[in-house]
Amino acid sequence: MSMLKSITACASALLIGVSALGFSACGGDDEVINAYEIAVKNGFVGDERAWLDSLKGSAGEDGKNLTIEDMYAQAKASEEGYEGTILDFMKELGITFSLQEDNDTATIAKNITSVVSINVGFTKTERTGRYPFQTTRTKVSASGGSGVIVQLDKEQSTAYIVTNYHVVYGTPAYTDEADGISKDIYVYPYGALDGFTTGDTNGNGYLDAGEGGMGDTTGGGMKATFIGGAMDYDIAILRVNNTDLKDSLVTEAVLGDSEKVTVGEKAFAIGNANGMGISVTNGLVSVDSEYIGISALDERDENRDGYADIVSFRVMRTDAAINPGNSGGGLFNAKGELIGIVNAKSVADATDNMGYALPITQVKYLLENIGDNDGMVKRAWLGVEVYTSDSYAYYDGDGRLCIMEKLVVSSVLGGGAADANADENKCLKVGDLFRSVTVHGKTTQVTRRYHINDLLLTVRKGDVVVFGIVREGSEMQVTITFGENHFVDYN
Repeated sequence: MSMLKSITACASALLIGVSALGFSACGGDDEVINAYEIAVKNGFVGDERAWLDSLKGSAGEDGKNLTIEDMYAQAKASEEGYEGTILDFMKELGITFSLQEDNDTATIAKNITSVVSINVGFTKTERTGRYPFQTTRTKVSASGGSGVIVQLDKEQSTAYIVTNYHVVYGTPAYTDEADGISKDIYVYPYGALDGFTTGDTNGNGYLDAGEGGMGDTTGGGMKATFIGGAMDYDIAILRVNNTDLKDSLVTEAVLGDSEKVTVGEKAFAIGNANGMGISVTNGLVSVDSEYIGISALDERDENRDGYADIVSFRVMRTDAAINPGNSGGGLFNAKGELIGIVNAKSVADATDNMGYALPITQVKYLLENIGDNDGMVKRAWLGVEVYTSDSYAYYDGDGRLCIMEKLVVSSVLGGGAADANADENKCLKVGDLFRSVTVHGKTTQVTRRYHINDLLLTVRKGDVVVFGIVREGSEMQVTITFGENHFVDYN
């Protein structure tokens, strides 16, 4: 979208054509501004005739079709080299204007066609009655969520969809499946008839004798297959093979870069809110990166302390309306790029408009990781504990407000890739300050804690990773090779 989205009233007219002789500024006094004087001010050398001649062939006869954009380009190309934005340039000309954001429904429509509703069914066999009259009944239940198409091949009638793990997973209380993943997953493009039923025709929660069974009626749904994922990252990949994809309007999402997300920028959440079909809400990015804790889905109590484990997720926060059913849907920026996968919201009584999405850059790493590791996540284990020694805000080269975290090694754990050995250039030590990480030839400056954790998702067995550090006041590099035992499995 152009920087000049639209300019109201007379400022809009100015974009259509500006006379070479001058134009009136909007509002206030009708001050005449001579375009030649502006050119001289911005570096042109010569009389007015020479200036008009210089415009021929590029800006139209005698420059009569000269636009503000032409004048701005000329100013930037001058010897002085105007450095401000086009809006700054207009302000200097004395033009008063107001901006009105375009309602870019075309971009939103494309985003909508990359999002699907998901209906999931679960079955569990239960015993009823007492011996010798004991029988079994099939308990049925369903849930709804969302997904985003990240890869699409209409010729092959294949689509890959990313969603949340919790959308397709059922705890042991709801399913007999050993891995908890539903075998009845159906996806619905925008506009498709949602006729999903569990086969519970009388509403008693069970699949009674004579009923058709799970998925007997699915409307316009397409059967999906679980490819892989991990509870600890709340990510899952589904695959659809269906000839209906060929003639549909579905499209794959354009993946953005959550590293470039700025607090305060507009965000659109698209998903199956409250299971009522795909809808759109908008808001802002409230926090670009933070951590939230959620109870593990399988209600495991590994410590046997009466509480389920808490899983920590790195997320972005948004004030766009997020509701049950939005899980697995997309969070898009104003350019139409996918910047996050919605996965949670705060439901505290005193909290308003706090929804969360998994950052898309981490999601991309996870998708590649799952594809390379037979459906599970294998994260490289560095084997160090790190603490933040200091943090502060700064502006980067693009004017974005960012946070710098200084990360220092607090302990080195035995058995990890960073375990100490005889060669100090191949180990990390307590007190080392991280500066950078180089993986597969690409160097990333470490300014946030998550940079290290996310990049470890891209490491595979045998990879050599170079860490730029500061040790005892001196900068140096530590080169570490990740072996067979330096990975942790998640599924």
